Amino acid sequence: MKKILVLFLLFNSVLFAQSRKGEFQLAPNTSAHELYVSFFDTVVFQGENYSEVLSENETMRLLVDKFSIDFRRGIQLSDEKISALYEAARHNGHDGKSILKLKNILKLEIKNPTNERLLDLATQLERLDMVEYCSLMPLQSIAPPGDIAPATPNYELNQTYLDANPGVNMRYAWGLGLSGTGIRIRDVEYGFNKNHEELVDRNTYIASGMTISTSATPSYTEHGTSVFGIMYADKGTYGISGMAYGAAEMVLFPEWQQTGYSRVTAVTQSVGNSVAGDVIVYEMQAYGQGSNYVPAEFDNTVWDLTKAATDAGIIVVEAAANGNQNLDSAYYAAYMARGNSGAIIVGGGTDNLLHNRVSYSTYGSRVDVQGWANNVRACGTGDLIMIGGDFNQSYTNFSGTSSATPIVASCVVVLQSYYYGLTGTYMSPSAMRQLLKNTGIPQGTGVAGNIGPLPDMQAAILQINTNLSLTENENISFTLFPNPVTDDVNILVPEVKDSNAQLEIYTALGQKVSEYKLQQGLTTLNISELSQGVYFVKVVDGKRTQTKKIIKR
Repeated sequence: MKKILVLFLLFNSVLFAQSRKGEFQLAPNTSAHELYVSFFDTVVFQGENYSEVLSENETMRLLVDKFSIDFRRGIQLSDEKISALYEAARHNGHDGKSILKLKNILKLEIKNPTNERLLDLATQLERLDMVEYCSLMPLQSIAPPGDIAPATPNYELNQTYLDANPGVNMRYAWGLGLSGTGIRIRDVEYGFNKNHEELVDRNTYIASGMTISTSATPSYTEHGTSVFGIMYADKGTYGISGMAYGAAEMVLFPEWQQTGYSRVTAVTQSVGNSVAGDVIVYEMQAYGQGSNYVPAEFDNTVWDLTKAATDAGIIVVEAAANGNQNLDSAYYAAYMARGNSGAIIVGGGTDNLLHNRVSYSTYGSRVDVQGWANNVRACGTGDLIMIGGDFNQSYTNFSGTSSATPIVASCVVVLQSYYYGLTGTYMSPSAMRQLLKNTGIPQGTGVAGNIGPLPDMQAAILQINTNLSLTENENISFTLFPNPVTDDVNILVPEVKDSNAQLEIYTALGQKVSEYKLQQGLTTLNISELSQGVYFVKVVDGKRTQTKKIIKR
């Protein structure tokens, strides 16, 4: 009996891993949706000949006639951008399939697109073998993961989340001159106040060609003002200071434009305007079980866009949402079976030494790290103070996974900048996620439900130094060539003093993959078995050490 049960569970897990169907749903209190359909890669489109290719299926022809279907490209990225993302993904050691599949996601427009007709069509489409999944995206706005009432009064002048434990110790990084220099930030949500005194003179703007809907209320648009402030506010002599104030820019990609509400468009544009090393912040949440909030990537289409971005080296930092949902519960099994999108998902924790989960934060093994979910001093709204009655001099105590996410994202920006300055390359999304988890302050045990550790900037920076061997007392000179390398790399060491001298090769995460006895003179090593990517060659000769970066093609 036990053997049968094990086989049944294994079979079920395989089914979950293979199928992404049956996850679409209508959003509550929403009268309008749009339908996205992902087709398997066995369906090959040439250009935009969608109707021609799909009409070869008899059932699809019947559905086209019944619903008057018009097929359109779902993910509005140019072929040039798709190619660039594909090459970046391949360079990062991925197969690039996550990028190419974006071309097989179509938007279906029908006659009389009522909720009932769209739901009926999605149900029938998912019966087709060629269809991977259907996704119903609401055309009415979903509340951002904002402040949880009542906001806790706190009139301290200091942003204590910048300090050492219980904060993330960003001041340690600032003391080293680290502030996110050169890194570009993208924020996907509803709006922000460019005229706020903390942002007016900063390199902040709305993405080209996009607008903020005039129907979006201040409770939505000021949400972004707080996020922008936490990350990028002016570090002057008044107000607050942005945690990553030295970043190159911070750009809004609004979900709700004058043309209407479309989360897919906002995420697509943020990815389309990003490259490896950039950081995208998802200040969004989606509807899960019982219309409770879960990460935005719960939606299949957003998940695919996220996976494409992270495979291409773009870091995505995503709110876990304020839904108190257990992502490890049975309802979310299909979502979890998709695998990891590569995003860093942020839960909401307390602002004290306990680091417990706040009661409303969504949680589970997929949540990576936590940030403060209360008492986060930020600009915007004016519910804390509005100096001289001026809306552009307003401040608030921000909370929820809304405040937790920009705190973590700021840590990512500053660490990415530091790593790039040392190596000339960007840390991968998976490496960054693992660094934050490995060096963070552990979550407390007072409230059940995993949200992960709180980032610790000092520990993370010191770990980077250790991984790159930046603490050696005395250097040994050596040369390596060619670089980049495909198969054989030559190591020239003029002098070796210790008979136990070693040559070691490490991944960008600091994992040792090879070790050799160090020889004086010229040594040729074959590293063809290593995956493509960035590695570090370290020579150790007694107390003398030196490390150099090498790129494996």
